[in-house]
Amino acid sequence: MASTSLYTALTGLTNNGVAINTIGNNLANMNTTAFKSSTADFAELLGGSLGTSATGDPMTVGLGSSLTGIERNCSQGTFNSTGVSTDAAINGNGYFVVSTNGGTGYTRSGQFEFNADGNLVSSDGFQLMGYMADDGTIDSTGALTPIQINEGQLLPATATTNLSMTANLDASQADNYSYSSSVQIYDSLGEAHTVTVDFTMTGPGAWSWTATIPAQDTGGAASAAPVSIGSGNLEFTNGVLTSPASNPTLSISGLSDGAPDMTVNFNLLSATGSPTITNYASASAVSSTSQDGYAASTLAGISIDSTGTINGLTASGTSIPLAQLALADFPNEQGLQSYQGSTFVATPSSGDPSIGAAGTGGRGSIEGDGLEESNVDMATEFVNLIVAQRAYEANSKVITTSDQLDQDTLNLIQ
Repeated sequence: MASTSLYTALTGLTNNGVAINTIGNNLANMNTTAFKSSTADFAELLGGSLGTSATGDPMTVGLGSSLTGIERNCSQGTFNSTGVSTDAAINGNGYFVVSTNGGTGYTRSGQFEFNADGNLVSSDGFQLMGYMADDGTIDSTGALTPIQINEGQLLPATATTNLSMTANLDASQADNYSYSSSVQIYDSLGEAHTVTVDFTMTGPGAWSWTATIPAQDTGGAASAAPVSIGSGNLEFTNGVLTSPASNPTLSISGLSDGAPDMTVNFNLLSATGSPTITNYASASAVSSTSQDGYAASTLAGISIDSTGTINGLTASGTSIPLAQLALADFPNEQGLQSYQGSTFVATPSSGDPSIGAAGTGGRGSIEGDGLEESNVDMATEFVNLIVAQRAYEANSKVITTSDQLDQDTLNLIQ
């Protein structure tokens, strides 16, 4: 019996030593970005059956405990705002995707920075993977590529394709009353063109409109009359636009700078079909205008939004999509294997990753300018440490007692 108790107590010492090591690792990583605490799990180690008791109940002999696993607590950590534009945290499910040495890794640590080649790299030195923009458009269904952005790079111009205007035309005015407003658009070379829209009242609830650009924009003289690029009629009922039923287009050709001809949607209706032009008895005014073109400009900085899109901030104040971070989700994230630092690799236990954009397919959103903190709870760890310490001491006491019993047995011979 003494030898059995020695073995039993030894398993207790070993396994509770693992528990103490696990707790120590948790406490050592309290300030590690996105670190997830772990817990050592045990199960009883059975030696076999001794038969049944007098009442018929089975009798089994325990031989101590066995380590069944180190369970990672994958719960969300709190967010810490850092103000660093390259920092990002995941709110919800998912892992950032990085390129390891010949493979693919995954991390919750969004402490990124640019290296000398303009590659965005993780705190472990691995290249961050995602989707690069093509002419301002990002395809998040394409293949993953390293995210490379060079600060100070020249961002090419993009031609305007949509022009929107939110305005009211004064219904209390007399026929032939006119009101005009101007907005700046860009061609594919980044040249700015001023579009002037003139509204003329033709009757109750009826207006005409004409859009023009300066004659010199198409090679004419500065003194020449503006060139018409579009016109139409508006009809209102009780101040609400009822015609046209679809957005008209503006056509610009023969630009003097050699840029290709332009077709611009003049959005009198929003994306949901709601009119942006009203006709109430209030002063004519334009409350807002917008257009989606921009001139060529140097990159001054970046920002990361909730979808993981990295927007380039130009010296002219324009925000341009440059790339998008990819997130990977797993059927069993407990099955991920630690690889290096805060980076994990997939295993058969974790299952294959589902990779896509943030906010899709059950993946979480992105918190820019901040980091996810460790989810280690110091109070809980201290309590667990005391419990593991007491268990370790108790098992050591069993070994001491068993040794004394063995010594007493040997003394019986004398």
